[in-house]
Amino acid sequence: MIIKPTDNGREIPWIDDWLRPVVRLHPSPGTPARTDSHSGGPMLWPSDEPWPHCEGPAHADGYELTDEQVELVRSVSTPLIGGMQLYRRDFPELPFPDGTDLLQVFLCLLEHEDIWGPNVHLVWRAAGEVTDPLAEPPVPAAVEPVYGIRPCVFSPCRSHEYPMYYELPNELLDGLEFASAPDFRGGGVECWPGLGDSTKIGGWTRWYRGMPGGEECPDCGATRVQLLALASSEDECAECGRPEGGAGWTLDGRDDTVNVFACPEDPRHTPRLDVQ
Repeated sequence: MIIKPTDNGREIPWIDDWLRPVVRLHPSPGTPARTDSHSGGPMLWPSDEPWPHCEGPAHADGYELTDEQVELVRSVSTPLIGGMQLYRRDFPELPFPDGTDLLQVFLCLLEHEDIWGPNVHLVWRAAGEVTDPLAEPPVPAAVEPVYGIRPCVFSPCRSHEYPMYYELPNELLDGLEFASAPDFRGGGVECWPGLGDSTKIGGWTRWYRGMPGGEECPDCGATRVQLLALASSEDECAECGRPEGGAGWTLDGRDDTVNVFACPEDPRHTPRLDVQ
């Protein structure tokens, strides 16, 4: 059941205009094939196409890497880890570009100092064009021990989400009684439900360590929206009741979520990452 925000118990007439569809993926350990939607399983990758390597900013010193490992990963190109596959047949909600039916999410499981988390690389492709799949992908020289991933299958749950009030423009907040309190931005507001941790497609971002900002697409100027949330843990789902702890990976040593923002005009434009 979706809990609707109120203004200290009073209905907010325009609040439903801010609902967004969301698909909570609820990953759990399994043995997916490369032809399945999954996280952490084998990727459908052409044997004659170069495997993606990390092209992000320089790595930070990391959490638990030895000095030798730090020097090694800074001296070589790091192959990415297959993080997630999402097929159009399973998740038509995704903004697949024309001619594509598969979104592949790759991860660099090293600390990146610009986002303080793992880097993410997106590939949109036509699955039917992969006729000779790569059998064994390259393995990175080192990964952060606090980052982990294991093969998981999905049990999707479709619903809608309201944003945290941080996302609302000031002109809307100014008309609400609860927002007149001098410290309302300093903590939780009882009349406004929060967002739980979940690995999901779409929906809104769970902000708690930072604030919204920087969503302008550098390629076209459109406002990027949340495409994916890759959560290290999952709260119990209010819609289907799946229990806490269902996530199949650990993507951040602080038990955070890696949020991926994409351009609504063309999801192949430069994405933005934000670890919350």
